Amino acid sequence: MTDKIRISDISKSFKLSKRKRKTALGGVQLTVSQGDFLVVLGRSGCGKSTLLNIVAGMVSPTSGEVTVDGAVVTRPDPSRILLTQQPTLLPWLTVEENVAFGCRLRGETDDLLPRARRYLERVHMGGHESYLPGELSLGMQQRVCLARALMGRPDLLLMDEPFGALDTFTRTKLHSEMIRIRQNTSITVVFVTHDLDEALILGNRVVLLGGEPGHIMADFTIDRPYPRDAADPVIYEMKREIMAQFQEMVA
Repeated sequence: MTDKIRISDISKSFKLSKRKRKTALGGVQLTVSQGDFLVVLGRSGCGKSTLLNIVAGMVSPTSGEVTVDGAVVTRPDPSRILLTQQPTLLPWLTVEENVAFGCRLRGETDDLLPRARRYLERVHMGGHESYLPGELSLGMQQRVCLARALMGRPDLLLMDEPFGALDTFTRTKLHSEMIRIRQNTSITVVFVTHDLDEALILGNRVVLLGGEPGHIMADFTIDRPYPRDAADPVIYEMKREIMAQFQEMVA
């Protein structure tokens, strides 16, 4: 398959004080194929979000480079949508106006609000079109952000623990929606999480990020059909293998 993303020897350091620096990532090497659903798995503080922000063009690496479709990433681009842990909605716009906002900025005005409503239905937010963000729970706001991201029809969707604030029922529904998107489109997804079950339900690849500085410790292919059952012996054995690798890494 064609490489969508190529991460070449990425490192990232942050200045903590005049005398101290922290190296969050070091020597990260990774390729992601077109249409992959890649899950980056690791404990808090291992550099997962930093890596995602570098791929998005929000943060520059200290050394190394990232290319998407062969072009070096130097800044954000509408073809790469980043969905963060916290909702980023404009408080003075209604739900449907927030979903349509990015497309409106790009001059895509045809059938705009009806399209926004269709995407809201897909994330189970139908009936909330006229609400303001402040009238919604945190989990509902995050679903609106997902609808906005999908409406932009990105080539690359970058997701930073997007479902962490959701209840189990809603999270399960959105897992099903993400699987449907993977099966019916060519979109490439990089999904950051520290939830192993979520990783195995969604990803066709799972990479384990860890160490100091953070780097790729292991790379697993999840070659099982959707929808997946946690009781599937193959999935269960994969979970045991990843957990063993994680425990070895921590030790």
